[in-house]
Amino acid sequence: MQANTLLAAKEYKTAIAMYTKVIVANIKFTAAYFNRGIAKDSLNDFKGALEDYSKVLLLDPYYEKAHMSRAFVRYRVHDYKGALDDYEEVLTGDPNNADAFIGKGLVKDKVKDYLGALTEYTRAIMADSAKLMAYLNRGNTRNHLHDFTGAVADYTKAIEIDPLYANAYFDRGLTEIMLKQKVEGCIDLQKAAALGYEKAADIIKKYCK
Repeated sequence: MQANTLLAAKEYKTAIAMYTKVIVANIKFTAAYFNRGIAKDSLNDFKGALEDYSKVLLLDPYYEKAHMSRAFVRYRVHDYKGALDDYEEVLTGDPNNADAFIGKGLVKDKVKDYLGALTEYTRAIMADSAKLMAYLNRGNTRNHLHDFTGAVADYTKAIEIDPLYANAYFDRGLTEIMLKQKVEGCIDLQKAAALGYEKAADIIKKYCK
């Protein structure tokens, strides 16, 4: 389908027009609504994206990707209850969906339910022990809870999964400095800078003289 090619090429406005033509010809074509929602989402047309994802779910309540996509849009527009509802729908049909647990963790982090977020990230890791973002986000949550040693352990695991992930070095470096492990912290911050993490340079000037 030409619209899919346009979507892949990030020609979002043209893709939306093409998907709309497809939908006019077949008003029950769930994939066209879903992909049009992705295009609108990519243009930050959150209202339009929510309408399309919701239409998909009216036609097919078990369309998991639509629940996941709608949940993330709801999160970004601060509809946290709606986002949690969508993630729960996903987990009802797919109890080991690590991404849904991560999504729930992000929502709970946002509303400062840090213990709840910690639980969700741990569930994500139990479902998929290679989920880098579960470790990184759990590390951030542990920092909120002042469990700095646990945070360092989570960042370390994230780095083991992806040794080139600059954010994890940066976050671990800052946490090590809070633990008064200046040498280790500065090494991590320098690694983050070398990997292109722009904020690292200012922090290095502040803590690593």
